[in-house]
Amino acid sequence: MAIKMIVMDLDGTLLKDDKTIDELTREYLIRAQKEGIIIVIATGRDKGAIDFVYEPLQLEHFGNNYIAGVNGQIIYSFKKKEYRVDKVLNGDDAKIVMKLAKEMNFEAISCCGYDHYDYATYRWRIMKKIRGFFLGKPMDYGMNQGKRNFIEIHNPEHEIQQDVNKMVLIQSANYFKKHLHDIRERLSAYDILKVGDSWIEVMPKGVTKGKAVLSIAEENGITKDEILVFGDAENDLSMIEAVTYGIAMGNAMDFVKERAYEVCDTNENQGIAKTLKKYIFHED
Repeated sequence: MAIKMIVMDLDGTLLKDDKTIDELTREYLIRAQKEGIIIVIATGRDKGAIDFVYEPLQLEHFGNNYIAGVNGQIIYSFKKKEYRVDKVLNGDDAKIVMKLAKEMNFEAISCCGYDHYDYATYRWRIMKKIRGFFLGKPMDYGMNQGKRNFIEIHNPEHEIQQDVNKMVLIQSANYFKKHLHDIRERLSAYDILKVGDSWIEVMPKGVTKGKAVLSIAEENGITKDEILVFGDAENDLSMIEAVTYGIAMGNAMDFVKERAYEVCDTNENQGIAKTLKKYIFHED
């Protein structure tokens, strides 16, 4: 296995549950860069929300590294300091999703760069406040990080004038177990990705992490046999299946594990570091 590119999701993969990077994993990833291996962060977030990841990994200082952000919609090259953007959603798409949110009682957040438009019914907002109080979770789900504007809206007909990168659907895990199939059917014009038990993302059709990874690889003359990919959720499946060595974390969703080349240890137990040690550094 001659690996020239390492690709990693963040939450549940590179990041531990407390949103930090294991120190051994960090050391191995810096070492890999110094040996000429490209590092790609493939995440549902955008670049503005992950400086706490790429700065400790020193991705701006070593080699030719990338971010495949918003599930592959936006590719950023640290070397060229350039962005390229795939298809986006618009205000009409947001209305379609928000109207369904009103009908089916889930929260719909339109992510537009620094502005995040949050639509939910009055009933869901009351439930959200109660859950936030008892669980100690922020009302904005941490989306205000990176100087973002988290804007509450109360009308599903609200005119969003900006490009919409993606939409996030939020409800309880039990709710999505019961209703996700119906939501997929009602929103069949879009790609519906289960990122967590209570977190669903709506993307333009055909915009995937896998497509972005292969684009970066082609740009650098790298084949799918020279890429090592790590992921844990449905939005990682496209890139795990796009390469030969797609690795599912030990904490990954079961159907992701079933379709991966291999399953490594968990994000809490140095899964990435152990795999790099085995396949790249060949250390006992």
